Amino acid sequence: MTKPTFFSVARRPKWIFGLLIALASAAVFALLGQWQLDRTFTVVEPAAQNEQVFVLNQVATPGAALTIEAANVLVSANIMLDQSNVYIVSNRLQQSGDEIVSGYWLIANSGALLADNDTTGSLTVAIGFSESLESIEAAREELQSSMLPQAFLESTGRYLQTEAPVELPDESKPYLLGSLSLAQLVNLYSSEKVESFAGFLALDAEPGLGLDPISLPVQKQGTTINWLTLFYAGEWVLFGVFAVFLWWRLVQVQRLRESTKTTA
Repeated sequence: MTKPTFFSVARRPKWIFGLLIALASAAVFALLGQWQLDRTFTVVEPAAQNEQVFVLNQVATPGAALTIEAANVLVSANIMLDQSNVYIVSNRLQQSGDEIVSGYWLIANSGALLADNDTTGSLTVAIGFSESLESIEAAREELQSSMLPQAFLESTGRYLQTEAPVELPDESKPYLLGSLSLAQLVNLYSSEKVESFAGFLALDAEPGLGLDPISLPVQKQGTTINWLTLFYAGEWVLFGVFAVFLWWRLVQVQRLRESTKTTA
């Protein structure tokens, strides 16, 4: 009796149907990979070409991905600081004259008034810079204990892309973060689901609190890459390849099983 070939098994209705399912799954995974890939690359324009101030609600909405049009532009928003969620971010670069210095940002969660003037979205704001950890820790304590007006104040700044989360620089200081990652911050803000903007706002106002205004290093025109979303895009591609491989493997197992029976 002739041993079955791979293609003679694969042409059976059951395995043709299985192949269609595998290809459909691969197509879905490819679309998810494309979606992640679209969020991976962000075009960065020099600040000098981005001096028009947009209203935040016109370029971004809570829960939506950061678009190319919204990244690295000046925006205005009506915000109210959340003094219970104030953190410090290390490894920040600051333009100081002709030099670039390293230091810390004081950041806080805020409620940003949406277009309906009734609801708010979570917007992380970077308030000020200091080269000294001790100084910015003192500023954090002062901000948390100060009496701020409970009102929405119009603020302007540059709307920037979030970063990938990294480990805490010092486990004894849970308020000190190694990167400005919204994926990490929204979990710190609340145990419940938070409708958050995909980017954060680096304020350009005088911060007070003994801090310097944030002065971002001049950015060259080009494309920034979010390596975390690129990794996820690669994962979806592998899932698609695995779906087709699984079909091939099941057909191969069936062929080998029938070949063994033929030999016996």
